Parts: sequence; C-alpha cells; structure tokens
Amino acid sequence: MITLPLHPDFIPFNRPYLVGPELDYIQQAVVAGKLSGNGEFTRRCQHFFEQHYGIHKALLTNSGTDALEMAALLLDIQPGDEIIIPSYTFTSTANAFVLRGARIVFVDSHPDHPNLDFAQLEPLITPRTRAIVPVYYGGQPPAELPRLLALAERYNLWVVEDAAQAIEARYEGRPLGTFGHLAAFSFHETKNLSAGEGGLLAINDPRLAARAEIIWEKGTNRAAFARGELTPD
Repeated sequence: MITLPLHPDFIPFNRPYLVGPELDYIQQAVVAGKLSGNGEFTRRCQHFFEQHYGIHKALLTNSGTDALEMAALLLDIQPGDEIIIPSYTFTSTANAFVLRGARIVFVDSHPDHPNLDFAQLEPLITPRTRAIVPVYYGGQPPAELPRLLALAERYNLWVVEDAAQAIEARYEGRPLGTFGHLAAFSFHETKNLSAGEGGLLAINDPRLAARAEIIWEKGTNRAAFARGELTPD
C-alpha cells in the first residue's frame, strides 16, 4: 500500500486509492515501448470488464466524459433530438449530447434521493426523444430500473447508463453498466476505481460493436486490420 502525504493546511476532496504495484506497471509499459494506449494493459483491462461483468465489448477511453461523447456519436444523435437525463448530475452527462446538437430534457429527482423520479419520466417522452440516460448517483441505481428499461423498449429508445461511479455496484446481483445498450464508466481519481484519469465505454448491444470500434479508432478500421481480419487492397 502506498501512503500519500497530505498538506497540513487543507482537507483533500479525495485521496486516490493505491494498492502498491502502480509504479511497477508504469515501468512495464515504458520498457515495452507502448505508452499511447491500446497496449497490453489496455487489452487486459478491456478483457477484464468483458469477462468479469459480461459486457459484450469494452473500450477504454480518456475519461468517462469521452465515453459519453462516444455514445452520442455511436447513436448518431442529431440536432433537434431530445435526450432525457436527470436534473441532478455532472455537466458531462448533458454536454456529450449537447455537442451533437441535441435538446436536453431534464427529469427531476425523487424527493428523498438524487436519482431520477420515474413517475415524472413518461410525460417527458415525445416523438423527438432518442435516448434516456439514467445516472447512478454515488453508484446507486434508480429503484425503478426495470420499469425504466421497459418504458424505453416500449418507446423504442436507447438507454445509455451513466455508470461513472458504479464500478462493482449491482442491481439484484447484476452489474450496473450491463442493463442499457451502452454504459459509461469513469476512472477519475475521485471514483472508487482510479487510473488518475480514464474511462470506459461498455457496448452491450452487439449491433453497435463494430461501429464503436471504428469511432474508437478515430474513424478507421485499423483494429480489425491489426487482428488480421482485413487485407490491404
């Protein structure tokens, strides 16, 4: 265990949790000569999330914010589309879709906790609604999560889980981040699993997997080429 010194004049907002081998792993990456991502540690982390949580495809990102922005691109959100999100959340939840020109529709919280109030959700759905983004505030899902998913299916809406704080959190034994079509996790140092910065996009709908990888590879199919699935023309 690594113990970080604290400045005596302030109380920190958080202390990143370190278990010991972090510097060894950094050294391994340096020795391997692969520092730009998509190396051995990227593959190991993605594989862990796919196997441990049952995610169809996991893609590491620079942040949870980037994972949400990738989700908006992947769903082809267009100007005028409406996205329903909780009124109590971090700015990234909204900004990811605002950047695509979407109109954000806020659903209020329960009177006794910050998660969205399911009773107020359905009246906000219009013909322009494309997605619902439940936020698991503090790693806690809405109590009505199954009803939310059923409502989204009835109206043919995408569900993007903002699971930034929900690593290792579960709903009735099932990991959060595996219920929606997509989910965004965060590894910011304030989260319960930290990489300093970082995030992960979980693709639970197989229909989205191939395009997600192309977006992840900056609009190219080089990952498929590297796996030997393609040949040069």
